[in-house]
Amino acid sequence: MTTLTDVRITDVEVLILDNGIEYGTRLGDDERAGPRHTCLIRVATDAGVEGYGDVDSHPWVVKSIVEAVTHIPAFCAGLREAAIGQNVWDRNALWDRLYQHSWYHGRRGPALHALSGIDLAVWDICGRLSGQSVASLLGGRRRDRVLAYASTLLFRETPDEMRAATRSYLDRGFRAIKFGWGPWGSDLSRDRALLAAARAEAGPDVRLMVDGYLQGDFNAVRRFVSSLEDLNPYWVEEPFRADRPRDLARLGRETGLTIASGEQLGGDEFDELLAEPGVSIIQPDLSRCGGFTALQSLAATVARSGRHIVPHAWTSPLLTAGTLQAAAWLPDPVMVEYNVSTAPISQDLATGLSLVDGHVVVPDAPGVGVQINPAVITKYRIA
Repeated sequence: MTTLTDVRITDVEVLILDNGIEYGTRLGDDERAGPRHTCLIRVATDAGVEGYGDVDSHPWVVKSIVEAVTHIPAFCAGLREAAIGQNVWDRNALWDRLYQHSWYHGRRGPALHALSGIDLAVWDICGRLSGQSVASLLGGRRRDRVLAYASTLLFRETPDEMRAATRSYLDRGFRAIKFGWGPWGSDLSRDRALLAAARAEAGPDVRLMVDGYLQGDFNAVRRFVSSLEDLNPYWVEEPFRADRPRDLARLGRETGLTIASGEQLGGDEFDELLAEPGVSIIQPDLSRCGGFTALQSLAATVARSGRHIVPHAWTSPLLTAGTLQAAAWLPDPVMVEYNVSTAPISQDLATGLSLVDGHVVVPDAPGVGVQINPAVITKYRIA
């Protein structure tokens, strides 16, 4: 007989959704689509309660890792087989078991991404079973709303377009905006003009962030980043690729601006990022870093180092909701990334989030606080 303290996993399923809009496609309202494909992991239990995790990774690779058969019973199995029969309340033990069973096929990259999705779903299940929010399960909710930053994958092409875009976000109530990619990084003089236009429209009090790799050697990038100081970007995100942690740290030490990185990292990769001073904003993505379970230990490590965590989350309102629960628990008054793409899955996959005066209200509902929209899954599911 199933009891509240003995709830077992009965199935783990990977769902792949396709919104039919290619990544980076410019949409009618001047935004760009998010990822064309969305990877969901559904975890079912013998209590009849299920949870979902949104995994920002290659959906078909994640699906193969979850659904693979056992190769070596002690430490090499598909994560579905490793998870079935395990008690959802033993979250740390479950995490360790999934990690152990991915020894031979990675333990980083997509294996950790798949593990992350299962972890997110299991924490959601435990919240629903107990009637508590994930923030409460993590240790307590410190705030009822979190500042949202509009996150767009589109630096506009001209200063006039940048001013118009900035105004559109301000009119929606945002007081923090991150522009990324598009033309950014290929022509440094144009890049400065674009950011200057956004700052002129936003005024001095709005937080403006920039995201995207910059072309050139270290000295060229350092000179350019230093030249942005008068425009006061709140942070400069990954001007070098994440696998260059020493260069990112050095850039932070040798310029007057805040450097951010971490969305693609997991495990001891964060140790490399924290090994030298210079990167001040650490950006774990819950769907890649190991989920809520991994975030607990990472948050303590980052706090001891004197840095700050601002989690990355861009794919859907489901991942935003989970990240919002983490942001409500984290000791620093952080921000939450808010995907402004109008692609249907990016907006409609889950319901229950509300944006008020530039902040996202932390839902009171159990688990991550939102409800999956089954009609969206039915309409867009392809695998």
